[in-house]
Amino acid sequence: MGYWIVQNVLYILLAVATAFGYFWISQFKKQLRIKEWMALVLSVLHTVVGVVCVKVFAFLESGEGGGMSLYGAVFFLPVIYYLCAKLFKRKVSDVFDVFTVCTVFTLLCARVNCITAGCCLGNVIPGTEGLRWPTREAELIFYIVLYFVLRTHIKKSKHNGKIYLIYMISYGVFRFIVEFFRESFHTIVGPFHISHIWSLVAIIVGTAIYYMLSRKPHGDIHRN
Repeated sequence: MGYWIVQNVLYILLAVATAFGYFWISQFKKQLRIKEWMALVLSVLHTVVGVVCVKVFAFLESGEGGGMSLYGAVFFLPVIYYLCAKLFKRKVSDVFDVFTVCTVFTLLCARVNCITAGCCLGNVIPGTEGLRWPTREAELIFYIVLYFVLRTHIKKSKHNGKIYLIYMISYGVFRFIVEFFRESFHTIVGPFHISHIWSLVAIIVGTAIYYMLSRKPHGDIHRN
């Protein structure tokens, strides 16, 4: 049993993320205008599409299959959110705000898998005998804090599509800093990695859209 768990940690974690997604989405059935069974379907689809996004982005980034890049979720999922909201005539801001929390929890599970798989390591700390910077653990803490911040924000205030942007900007800032301490096979020059570029893109795009939203009379450019 223990061996099976070790061999299937990723699938177990994705199942946990899917279960959480169902629990979370079902709380917004009225807002999204869906039935209970649709909450389960949407949660499963969200997990599957998320995995595809991170794998496709990793392939485009390196030209090699089998890897995963969490920036696939950052850049591809919002496009899918927007298209699906328009296709099924749902308020775009509601879709973004609700599903962002699912994304954050799923990425948290993905980083747990990194720890169990022994990948995405931090650099060796100078002056130590193989001790590495705890970058994966720091990212777990980041996701946990962000989850509670976003969850509280959704429950208590009028957010109007800004939840995803808060995630996008904060993740970009976090990853830009932590990348200096991470081991990377995609170094551009010196201590700068390709993820530094994606981080800057996330910060710039997220901040620009957040500014546009804030300047709208109702703070929401995602109205149908």
